Amino acid sequence: MRHKLLRLVPGVLTIWLLNWGAMTGYAEAAIQQEAIVSGSVTDKQTGEQLAGATVLVKSTGRTTVTNNEGAFSITAPGQDTLVVTFVSYERLEIPIMGRERLTIALEVTSDALDEVVVVGYGTQKRSETTASVATLKTSDVKNAPSANLSNALNGRLAGVIAAQSSGEPGRDGAEIHIRGVATTGNSSPLVIVDGVPRSFSKLDPSTIESFTVLKDAAAVAPYGMAGANGVILVTTKKGKSGQMAFEYNGYVGFQNPTTIVDMVNAYDYVRLRNIADINAGQAAPFSDEMVEGFRKSVEGAPDADYDKYPNTNAMDAIRNKNTALTNHSVAFSGGTDRITYYTGLGYLGQEGMWSSTRRKRYNLVTTIDAKVTETTKIGLSINAYNELVNRPSSDPRQIFSTAQAWWPINALRYSNGLEAYNNGKRILHHLTTGSRASEESRVMAQLTVDQEIRAVKGLSLKGVVSYDPTTLHDKNWNEPAPSSYSINTTTTPYEYTEVTVGGKPSLLVQNQRWKDYTLQGMINYNRQFGQHSVTGLGVIEARRSDWDYVAASRGNYEFNVPEIDLGSSDKEDWGTGGTSSEARQVGYVYRVTYGFNNRYFAEASGRYDGHYYFAPGKRFGFFPAFSLAWRLSEERFMKDNVEWVDQLKLRASYGESGNLAGGPFQYSNAMSLSGNAYNFGGSILQGVNERSEANPYITWERAVKSNVGLEGAVFNNLLSFEVDYFFEKRNNMLVSPSSVVPTEYGIGLAQINAGVMENRGLDLSVQFQKSLSNDLEVGLAANFTYAKNKLIETFENAVTRNDPNRSRTGRPLNSQFALKAMRLYQIEDFDENGQLRGFPTPTFGAVAPGDIMYADINGDGQVDVNDQTHIGHPILPQVIYGFSPRIRYKNFDLNVLFQGAAQTNVQIQMELVWPFYVGASATQAVADDYWTPDNTDARFPRLFSQGGNANNQQSSSWWFYDASYLRIKNAELGYTLPTEIANAMRLGGLRIYAAGQNLATWSAIKKFIDPEMGQGGGGTDNNARGWYYPHQQVFSVGLNVQF
Repeated sequence: MRHKLLRLVPGVLTIWLLNWGAMTGYAEAAIQQEAIVSGSVTDKQTGEQLAGATVLVKSTGRTTVTNNEGAFSITAPGQDTLVVTFVSYERLEIPIMGRERLTIALEVTSDALDEVVVVGYGTQKRSETTASVATLKTSDVKNAPSANLSNALNGRLAGVIAAQSSGEPGRDGAEIHIRGVATTGNSSPLVIVDGVPRSFSKLDPSTIESFTVLKDAAAVAPYGMAGANGVILVTTKKGKSGQMAFEYNGYVGFQNPTTIVDMVNAYDYVRLRNIADINAGQAAPFSDEMVEGFRKSVEGAPDADYDKYPNTNAMDAIRNKNTALTNHSVAFSGGTDRITYYTGLGYLGQEGMWSSTRRKRYNLVTTIDAKVTETTKIGLSINAYNELVNRPSSDPRQIFSTAQAWWPINALRYSNGLEAYNNGKRILHHLTTGSRASEESRVMAQLTVDQEIRAVKGLSLKGVVSYDPTTLHDKNWNEPAPSSYSINTTTTPYEYTEVTVGGKPSLLVQNQRWKDYTLQGMINYNRQFGQHSVTGLGVIEARRSDWDYVAASRGNYEFNVPEIDLGSSDKEDWGTGGTSSEARQVGYVYRVTYGFNNRYFAEASGRYDGHYYFAPGKRFGFFPAFSLAWRLSEERFMKDNVEWVDQLKLRASYGESGNLAGGPFQYSNAMSLSGNAYNFGGSILQGVNERSEANPYITWERAVKSNVGLEGAVFNNLLSFEVDYFFEKRNNMLVSPSSVVPTEYGIGLAQINAGVMENRGLDLSVQFQKSLSNDLEVGLAANFTYAKNKLIETFENAVTRNDPNRSRTGRPLNSQFALKAMRLYQIEDFDENGQLRGFPTPTFGAVAPGDIMYADINGDGQVDVNDQTHIGHPILPQVIYGFSPRIRYKNFDLNVLFQGAAQTNVQIQMELVWPFYVGASATQAVADDYWTPDNTDARFPRLFSQGGNANNQQSSSWWFYDASYLRIKNAELGYTLPTEIANAMRLGGLRIYAAGQNLATWSAIKKFIDPEMGQGGGGTDNNARGWYYPHQQVFSVGLNVQF
């Protein structure tokens, strides 16, 4: 009777709730015949406490897992047996024999690489993999106070380069690359969640089981056309048999920007402006009286007149500090030997730098796996989220550019609270007028059926059906700026005059909908014949993606009510639009592996893919791969002579994978329907016109990849490592011809598959773990990635193609070109008439002492744009690394993640380094170190007026900064409640922790921008000008409770 009740418990949540009282009474009766057994699980050789080991009561199937200090507590009959298992350790059965406490020591398996890892469309033992695969457990990231899961991989996995290009709630995802960039086209990796292509950035971290990154040709071959840029596999949690377990994990914290550029105060501004204007041959704009007035305001003098002489820090005044970040998740799971279940609920709340910015996200995951017959299993999972994001109607670029350019001598508000006019320069209305609200909802539903075919031993079938609907509703409400006031300081008292800005509110509503369908049919074969192992996989996969978009707008609202039907009735103020698309693809996958004597392994895999992008004769492509592995540690000559080597495996792979190039239907002439296509008799009429030239031969981008790797463990598994050398040649890249065609041709030339690019490098990971005593344990995980690409063939214009100093071919993608700065001109470089003494003639304008001197690269006696040359490294770092030391002392644990990048340069320009550029202010960095006759080795040239100094404002190496950095990406200090106390409180475990993100950064560029932001843009890009929503530094405290 007892077993029947237990099997009914987890079936359906509603039934579980209705039977709660009956279950409670039954459990109390059962406890009278059972007892609580506590204990710990450790490594037999090192004494290391093993967190996450599974402890199972053999007769009842009840299970639990050890906590962070390796302790467990479980209810079991006194004469029963505990079965203890842990990855890479031997399974152990321990008779209880009436004991209340057990100390269990597990031995490392003879094959420490027997960990099971997720690979394309299946799993493999680590010892048998022939591919380059990296794995990360969610326990390493679930407590990090990060609102977007895509940022969790940065610095944790070899081969993974992740850069967050914005810290704005709702737009804070990371741009991820696997082993650098090897194409001029799309370089993003494919993301697979539970076997289906999906995004993972908005999933709840506590519901993730593991991340697996597939890097080489053998690993990505099953994904064919989508695998060229690497693949990230995300596996979510599922239920385990045993009594129901309940877990809560949550944290609360506060955020502040990692970097806010320091601008000059009002006193420094007027002093520097006077110097700059005098240098430009103009009169000083601020009198001594005004300079003194601003000095008093800055220093807070008792007689300071803040209305007449304001001192404003615009960015500091408009942003909120210590904004809240909260995350809460609960999960319960359990089951029997026939059915298991897991349900997780999550909530994320985040406030922004502005009062109108906030995000709320709700997550739900529920899975049920049932063994309906002895050979048939069915699984159903639903993973859903709803995210609501509110922000100002103005984007961060507008807000930050306005704040950065704000003169500190201009007030935001006067002492009476009125908003200052400042000749039309305003910033408050960016935050207070209008709003933008976005709501995204997504459901990822999946049904899986596994069928064992007993007629053929080792043969099984699997079917997967998924349906992922997504909706995005966006409502953008714009209001005109409210009235502001000009001030007349010549009267007593001061006069304030209202200035009204015309205009009426407007509204734009946009709705998007995606519907993604995936069908997968698989056949698996897995057999062992003596010393021979054979596996086979075949997959047929079909995907369909439908998208539609509709928008409506209204203008000239009479009332501040943001609803479409309340806008102007004049159709001139109306706007509508919409479009849709349909995508189809199909793929046929195979993978065959062979192993001999647990030493030698070979694998052949590939995919035959078809996609709607290309012409009928070009739609299908074949992408095969081959790989080999040799476990040297299993050879007798290693076992007999090199005892300190526990595991050692050499592997190699070679193959092809694909990448979609361009857009759909480029093989045919694209036509556009336009309302102003033709002019007949002076009237502009609607019509159809050709938009682009057709290329019927356009086809796949192909990546030829090779990889050699070595992985192993030494000194009784004290130290493990993995190192890979990789090389890739990308062919058929889609590039645009450089030829110029006459305007009369009407359209541009079609893109063609002519680009070639190489990418090579090294990635390395090392792990160390040592138990120094029962109370003290230390460890270190480190990774390193070096990836450098080179353009082999690409189209260039004649100017750069024929100039070895400026040619893009033969250099890394996105190489940077600029003038080479030599130094600053000094007084002795000029004669008594102000003429240069024998230097090349600059052509950008007159120069004077304190201006930048450039190299005459081509030797023609003058300096112009033809003297540009290759400068520094590309913006995307060529080196990425991370290292994570950890220590546990008794019940305390500390984990720190350091993450860094090197071989990267960013060119900082305009407002950040050019004082008073186009009417802007000046940064404190310039104010601290500009050229004067007494400061000749200054970092910045002489000051110049708002008109600008054309010579100093050229793109040059003077403005290039080393964007290398090292930062404490995450840190976590925790305390786990002793097992005895947790048991007395009837808890499975309790841990409190304090965590932080982006705690400290060391970088030469930090005074201007966050160095990670620089990876997203350079030159005149918004990020390199400081016009972005910065990363957030987060401090949090959290609680993890298990019942």
